[in-house]
Amino acid sequence: MEPDFRATQKAFARYVRDPEANPPPPGSRPERMAWYARLFFNNIDSTLETAFAGLRQTVPDEQWRELGRRFFREHSLTSPLMRDVPAAFVDFLQQDAPAGERLADWQRELAAYELLRFEQLTEEDPELPDDLDPQGDLLAGRPLVSPLARSLTATYPVDEIARTLEADPDHSPANPEPASRHLLVHRDAHGVPVTHHLSPASAGLIEAMLAHPESSGESILAALAEALGMDADELTAFAGPQLEQWREAGILLGARPVEDSQAP
Repeated sequence: MEPDFRATQKAFARYVRDPEANPPPPGSRPERMAWYARLFFNNIDSTLETAFAGLRQTVPDEQWRELGRRFFREHSLTSPLMRDVPAAFVDFLQQDAPAGERLADWQRELAAYELLRFEQLTEEDPELPDDLDPQGDLLAGRPLVSPLARSLTATYPVDEIARTLEADPDHSPANPEPASRHLLVHRDAHGVPVTHHLSPASAGLIEAMLAHPESSGESILAALAEALGMDADELTAFAGPQLEQWREAGILLGARPVEDSQAP
């Protein structure tokens, strides 16, 4: 009787993910299955080393292999795409207590920051709304934040750590001092990830535009001014040039018309 294909498939997956705890599928050649196990794990490990080059430099070889093995063995991967593996690894570091405890807080933050940069390199160009005007009025219209923009509030100077590690592969920071900052990562016109430092007010403005895409720039600034206890005109005078700078940098892609239901 031919073995059930689904059962064989599951046995194959169990062995590849954890060859030390599972037998190879019945009827398979052990040496061929061992080759498959190495191939699959090496592909995962290579992807992680590419996405988290800085983190990799800060983790001893044995600990890195142990992290990779535990991730590959125990974490559920819901996507078949290799480009989604780094995001799953960051989830694993946040959710898996034994794995997360082996890393310092700043290392887990560094992984989250490197993931944002990796995603900038692998994301496809987004489809933009037909009614988007790249030169539209960012105050009267609805400003559109680039779908590629990603924000991160970090406790440690992870962007500086990553930059130092890239410049000096032998550098290994030990217990960096906390330095809280708001970061915005996006892809420039040349496809290169760029990191911006934001003030708390600027970070709040970006978050407000993302949370209220149906609102005009003016109404977003009015609500933000009320929340900050500021005069709306004063905040607009400051934020107007900032919005234009973000448009020039590609963080804002332009403005869309205000829908009739949102018009004053």
